Amino acid sequence: MMMMAERKIRVMLPQYEHPPPWIPPEEQASHPDYSSDLTPALPRSLKIRRDPDTQQLGFVARGGKDFGTGIFISQVDSGTDAESQGLKEGDQILSANGFDFEEMDHKAAVGVMASAQQLQLNVKYFPYAYNQMIRRTEAYGPEIPDNRQEHTAPQPTQTPPEQTATKKKSSRKKPQL
Repeated sequence: MMMMAERKIRVMLPQYEHPPPWIPPEEQASHPDYSSDLTPALPRSLKIRRDPDTQQLGFVARGGKDFGTGIFISQVDSGTDAESQGLKEGDQILSANGFDFEEMDHKAAVGVMASAQQLQLNVKYFPYAYNQMIRRTEAYGPEIPDNRQEHTAPQPTQTPPEQTATKKKSSRKKPQL
């Protein structure tokens, strides 16, 4: 007699948003701006490798426990492994290389990602929480405490730390992972 193992998947449904007022009720089920299809909200697993030339992962992450939010993808660079694997803006990182990202602060998350040549990501598309995170982190203004200088992996020809301090850094440039 063969026993089958039962596999349970934890699914957290996104918070409900009412349909936009410009969509007539009869079109709501099939309209691209509003859909009741929950498939995109299901967790999915992606394997992303650093670009061998640029050493970038090809995406920007924002948020964290220090902002009262999860860690979200805010930008995916075109032509990267991240894009080809299906990572998209609004994806929440649930875990990376076995580390739980749901309660992790931004600096720790960046540390996990910056030290890896390859990431095994578990993500879910969660646009409602992503939009809330954007509003919350933008409230910090240009002095957002997100450790931007730590977003890129160390380069073999990296400038020594004593010279780095004299270089002026733009507070508007988005960090690349």
